[in-house]
Amino acid sequence: MFTVRTALAAVILLSARSSNAALHGVSREVYLINGQQPGPLIEIDEGDELEVFVKNDLPVESTIHWHGLLQRGTPGMDGVPGVTQFPIAPGGNFTYRFSVENEYGFYWYHSHFRAYYNDAIRGPLMIHPSSSRRRPFESLAKRPAELEVLLRAERDAPSVLLNDWTHSLSDSSREWPRQGSVPPESVLKAGTGLGLSPTSSTMVIPSMQMRAAAATSDVAAGSMASDMSMAPSPISHPAQAAVSSSTMEMPSMSTMLGMSPAMDSLSPRGCMPPMMFKPGFNISSLPPESCTNTTSGLLTIPANNTQGWLALNLVNAGSVLYLALGQRYSVMIKLDLSPGNYFLRFATYPAGDMQQVLEDQAIISYSGSTLNNTSTSVMNDPASVWMLTNGSAKGDVAALNPSLLSPFDGNKPPTNAADLTKSFAISQTGVTEWVIDGYPFAEPTTPILLGNVSDGWQTNTTIYMPFNSTIDIIMTISKDSMDKMGHPMHLHGHKFWVLGSGEGPFPYTSVIDAPQTSINLQDPPYRDTAELPPSGWIVIRYVTDNPGAWLLHCHLQWHLVSGMALVLVEGEEQIAKIVNASNTSTDATSDSTTSHFDARRHATMFTALGLLLILI
Repeated sequence: MFTVRTALAAVILLSARSSNAALHGVSREVYLINGQQPGPLIEIDEGDELEVFVKNDLPVESTIHWHGLLQRGTPGMDGVPGVTQFPIAPGGNFTYRFSVENEYGFYWYHSHFRAYYNDAIRGPLMIHPSSSRRRPFESLAKRPAELEVLLRAERDAPSVLLNDWTHSLSDSSREWPRQGSVPPESVLKAGTGLGLSPTSSTMVIPSMQMRAAAATSDVAAGSMASDMSMAPSPISHPAQAAVSSSTMEMPSMSTMLGMSPAMDSLSPRGCMPPMMFKPGFNISSLPPESCTNTTSGLLTIPANNTQGWLALNLVNAGSVLYLALGQRYSVMIKLDLSPGNYFLRFATYPAGDMQQVLEDQAIISYSGSTLNNTSTSVMNDPASVWMLTNGSAKGDVAALNPSLLSPFDGNKPPTNAADLTKSFAISQTGVTEWVIDGYPFAEPTTPILLGNVSDGWQTNTTIYMPFNSTIDIIMTISKDSMDKMGHPMHLHGHKFWVLGSGEGPFPYTSVIDAPQTSINLQDPPYRDTAELPPSGWIVIRYVTDNPGAWLLHCHLQWHLVSGMALVLVEGEEQIAKIVNASNTSTDATSDSTTSHFDARRHATMFTALGLLLILI
């Protein structure tokens, strides 16, 4: 963990070494940041300037993207190869330098080259709010002392990155779609997984209920109990959940439905239940199965019930968790139960080609309790299980409705008609091809911020937006798409208002034409990543007030590398001035008369100030 408390941190030189690790029972090569995965937590304060020196000792190219940060005034620091910079070559380096003025909360950083963040090039980033920043805890605190407890819990909250995991490098597993599917093998939390005995008998997990009193996220304040839950239970070696299909109660939420027969045995495939494949998948294309202990123990989060509250920062850095990929939540949990060890369960849900249901667990350990590693006690009453093994929840579970998460600070969208409305149809046109409006995105040979049309980037996937304008974007799943699954759509350089979403087509040409029951212009969610529903639509609104070239893409990395992206350019005249000013202020060897920032020259610069991340 690195803590930056001044405008520029003193130089921190760190080294790292490559390693093989059995994160979920199978040893494989892992890409590390500073010798660890996930990468180290970076903590800074709102208003700080962060400088990060990245040295790439990997055998592959890479970049670092700072997910959710606006990069206002520093578009060249967004970390997108072909858009804002050249990729960092093996043995090369790049210095990222930007400020976080008026930005705070839980974020994360990750590689944006190919699908390498799936190989563990990712880490958490926490920006502590300034002392003058209004917080959403007044409604929870009954007295000033409790408000201070909540603020302290927020400052001390552990960060948990959730992600799915495969047992081979992404460059190998990216070929699996040609065989019919892209199956993740397991779920990791904070870089750890479970190692279970392949002879374990059928069990159900203990009754679980998240007592989440409040949460802040990349949306707003709210409550959360959908894809995480808690329950007291003596803990030793928790077993994979298995519930008879006849006991499963399906909610009406279609995104949580899917084929998922009862799983009453475990295979040696990472100690998980037998995998389900899309018809036609060539199973022989997968590596041999094996099941061994993991290289790390079960994640345990200590909690002191005398403190009153526990905060958790969560980010989905994987691909198929119900918490939409790229989204973050800071959850506040009331510590009002008896001391004990409480499960946190993370479960995937079936989606598109990825029908396998996986789970992983962690423990919240109340003060005064001890872990018992000699016996396992589980409840065998399926009626008490809130989260079912097909990824769905029982009808009486308190599930989060993201569409009702309104910004607590009253950040409202412009209510007038948009200056421009763009409609994009998303479609899978081939086994490994996804397109937006019929065109797959291909990484330009020269970054858009540094070149022009003649440099080889596509005009069909690079769209110019009017500056200082209100923009509505309507995204739909094309009716002729081979796969009609949902997609977590992320926009760089902006946060946007989610005006509405739903199933089926959006039969209107603009927001003004749509009925008020479908569109929320009063208090919509405000975020940087939102879920386009399966076979459905979503409408987002944002203001083009941040000059730059900003990627809009699906955060399922397999879909991004298959073409599901486009670039939205705004403030052309301002971009050249901003990039040139950045060039002049950060690289003394640059030619200040050039109109474009020379990233290749900048990429070899070593700074005497900042934070060193070494990828190896």
